[in-house]
Amino acid sequence: MFQHKSDQAKIKPQKDADNKRYTNSKQRERRPPKKISESYLHNSGLYYLERFAASKKHFIFVMSRKVKRSCMHHTDQDYDACIVMVHALADKFERTSLLDDTVYTNGLVASLRRKGKSRSAIVNKMRMKGIAPDQTIEALEKLDHELHDNMENAEMNAALRLAKKKKLGPYFIGEEQNMKKSLGVFARAGFSYQVAKSILDMDDEDINDGMF
Repeated sequence: MFQHKSDQAKIKPQKDADNKRYTNSKQRERRPPKKISESYLHNSGLYYLERFAASKKHFIFVMSRKVKRSCMHHTDQDYDACIVMVHALADKFERTSLLDDTVYTNGLVASLRRKGKSRSAIVNKMRMKGIAPDQTIEALEKLDHELHDNMENAEMNAALRLAKKKKLGPYFIGEEQNMKKSLGVFARAGFSYQVAKSILDMDDEDINDGMF
């Protein structure tokens, strides 16, 4: 089909714009990392904490990764000396409460529980964030007793949230649910067999009675 020249002209700028965005993106990717200094680490650390909550250990990990990239490019830098600066910055931020593992742990544990995460899943998640299991369990036990009287009820409530999300147990729609497959869903989420079996054996009346 014949295409009018005016139509061709309309297409070309779009192509040029796409090429320009691609070129700018590649230029950003090739931009070399900055050299490490106390002021650079301080400003970079503040910028990170403005966007993300972090434990002290995870903050050190993130900043150390930035140091590694910089030292690989600027080979005249002393990597060990830069890491010392990272730890000093983390200590400084901790003294000024910009880094507070207790506040961070309590907040993230509460958020994960609200999402229906199991005790096991929460401990594993917090470990990845640099929080020791005993600190996580302490925060979790305090939260569960405040909201659900005990950890057993809290765990059942979390499992019920998962059941609702996955349409299992009392939320199942159909003739007959596959128990083995359903139990696997709970197992992968970190719930015990007893908790999973209890949820899968529930019916609509149990939910309406407000068991938890």
